[in-house]
Amino acid sequence: MIHIPVQILSNAIEFERYIEDCVLALRQQNGVGKQYKLTANIVVYEPVQPATIARVKALSSDHFIANVISIDRNCGYGEKQNLIWKEYTKKLVEPFDAFITMNPDMILMPDVLDKLYSTFISSAGRANIVEARQFPIENPPRAFDRETLEVNWCSGACILISAAFFERAKGFDEAIYLYCEDVDLSWRAWLDGGLCLYRHDAVVAHMTRGIFEARYNSHSVATHEFNMALSHLILTWKYFSANEAVHEAKMKLFWDNQWIARHTKEAALAQLEAIKPRIERFAKSHPRIDILDFGLYSDMRPNLI
Repeated sequence: MIHIPVQILSNAIEFERYIEDCVLALRQQNGVGKQYKLTANIVVYEPVQPATIARVKALSSDHFIANVISIDRNCGYGEKQNLIWKEYTKKLVEPFDAFITMNPDMILMPDVLDKLYSTFISSAGRANIVEARQFPIENPPRAFDRETLEVNWCSGACILISAAFFERAKGFDEAIYLYCEDVDLSWRAWLDGGLCLYRHDAVVAHMTRGIFEARYNSHSVATHEFNMALSHLILTWKYFSANEAVHEAKMKLFWDNQWIARHTKEAALAQLEAIKPRIERFAKSHPRIDILDFGLYSDMRPNLI
């Protein structure tokens, strides 16, 4: 039986509102109990109701394990995911060659697990990341090759990752606090010699509207924009600063874009200077790695309906 761990990182609102439906959809994936065994490590970093934890754990069976883990760590998304990997997933006794990371507000259609894993296997070890398609709104609708399924970067909302690649890459870049950690991991997947694939027919319902109403509206727009700007600058420095002329051109895109206020950009640039010693720079380029505009790391296309 094929063992596939699943890492889910959740705050309190997400946990109380979505996690039971999310876990039920995982347990009901095609092949669970016959071909697949899943171990879901669900990490919550805010206090939640004990009754909800009990209901989630009660969904476990012989071939589906739901572990609920509480942590108290003030750090970014990528660092929390790395913690789950190092402290829980990597220490699982049963071997595995790939694992899934996904948002707690994801409801997988029954064939998603099999489509992601079969794509990983059929790539003969070349697929480092395989992404499922978010419905009703792709986030974002990036251009991809319909024959090879290759895509410049995979959105981390629901992805299957090669365990060997993740180890080689040493996980997500912990210098990135929020946003673009998936872009960065994807670009390193290409530089590693592997592939990023978009399984557009593996559909997951993403409860985006509910999350934006319940969670993001309580956050200031300035905080959101600052993190977007900082993550963008990290990518610019990390992948384009080895060539002065290219880096200058990418920074011009950053300053010319009118979406983010200049004072926010300046604050993000100051923070970049403070964390530069933590950032590994890459001199090697790849045709899949590019910045087209602020926050735009791939050509776009119409949303798939």
